[in-house]
Amino acid sequence: MSNSEPEEDFAALFAKHEARHTVERGQVVKGRVIQISDEHVFVDVGGKGEAWIDRAELTDDQGHLKIKVGDEIEATVVATGDEIRLSHRLRQGGHAREALAVAAQTGVPIEGRVAGVIKGGYEVTVGGLRAFCPFSQMELRRVESEQDYVGRVLSFRVTRFAEGGRNIVLSRRALLEEEAAKAAEETRKKLVPYAVLPGRVVSLADFGAFVDLGGVQGLVPMSELSHARVERAGDRLSVGEQVTVKVLRVDEARGKVTLSLKALEGDPWAAVPGRLRERQVVHGRAMRTTEFGLFVELLPGVDGLLHSSEIPRHRAGALREAAAAGAEVTVMIVSVDPAKRRIGLALAPEGTAVGQELESTVAVGAVLMGTVDRVEPFGVFVRLGPGQTGLVPNAELGTTRGADHRKIFPAGSEMKVLVLAIEEGGRRIRLSREKALAHEEQAETQAYIKDAARRGGFGMTLGDFLKGR
Repeated sequence: MSNSEPEEDFAALFAKHEARHTVERGQVVKGRVIQISDEHVFVDVGGKGEAWIDRAELTDDQGHLKIKVGDEIEATVVATGDEIRLSHRLRQGGHAREALAVAAQTGVPIEGRVAGVIKGGYEVTVGGLRAFCPFSQMELRRVESEQDYVGRVLSFRVTRFAEGGRNIVLSRRALLEEEAAKAAEETRKKLVPYAVLPGRVVSLADFGAFVDLGGVQGLVPMSELSHARVERAGDRLSVGEQVTVKVLRVDEARGKVTLSLKALEGDPWAAVPGRLRERQVVHGRAMRTTEFGLFVELLPGVDGLLHSSEIPRHRAGALREAAAAGAEVTVMIVSVDPAKRRIGLALAPEGTAVGQELESTVAVGAVLMGTVDRVEPFGVFVRLGPGQTGLVPNAELGTTRGADHRKIFPAGSEMKVLVLAIEEGGRRIRLSREKALAHEEQAETQAYIKDAARRGGFGMTLGDFLKGR
């Protein structure tokens, strides 16, 4: 029994000795804290044996220990041999030069505090030693404000360690590129059309916004920023903003990814039936002019057309200026067709209030006074009110054959008409000037007869009646 104990002790010591040679400097190991002393934290690294870390590496700025017995910890091997010495991110301790030399050889990341901006880059304090990080190696892209990094503790890779620690050069970009490459690999697995992914806006351009999806960038074109019209990407987004986008297309051959924010906003026309009604007076934003009228944004992503026939000549110039400035205009809704995504507009009459719903005075059989809008070879168009223009065919004008209608009915002149028919939900109105005149004459005749009856009965000749007229 007594003879076996030394053999067991020797075997255990040999195993530990062999275990120590299974680790190398720069290797990252995981272990469990088994003891804490005034100077060291002892870690059981499994089959590799026991190791220790300077206690100072594991305390916060107030000197409080950040771990306790039983906690798991990850550290880097900085020395092997009779003992295994670890460093928690190689950031502190009296072995800074040795640790940094190991980091330079192995590529293990280290932590440093950016002390200030100097010529060509940053001064970084690493384990009490001064190091240099060029501007080009601090970030993946050029930063807008170099002072933003001062005072921050960041991870770096040691790219040069020379002259016993008097010449230390660092790179943060190398780590970021590695992280981006790993993230890109994971992102590409998710990058398929119609996928919805989180991202971060990294830059803005005249043609859209670039979004980083995690190592892979995609473009949100201007047309996909929003259902509402956006003049500049900066009006909708800002650099650094977190967004959620939908993947529209992935062109692997060209390395292009097209994204959309608009696709996640829902269909803007779904809100139209509950918010916009015919004959309603509303505010809108003048967007753009065309040869056939002015488009007005009524809701985000919902435009209506103020047709050129609804724009008086004396207001055409002012409305073009309004469109150029994106100014607000007050209009009345003439027609709403959600199925065809069309809304017809007219300028709201003066004195009407937003939200008011105007009653139509146009009804079959009504005699109205209108304004000549234009003369065509087949008849005359007469404007009866906002959004209500009817046609008086040539046969209903009551003129002689060969009459010059352009001279008889100049644009802007008044014309009395009778409503013959209203078709297509009020979009087509057929009128008659001849019947309106006949109706007026008949009304005058009846009024005269009634007046004559009050003055002495009907004992009069036709000549007397005509003479009275």
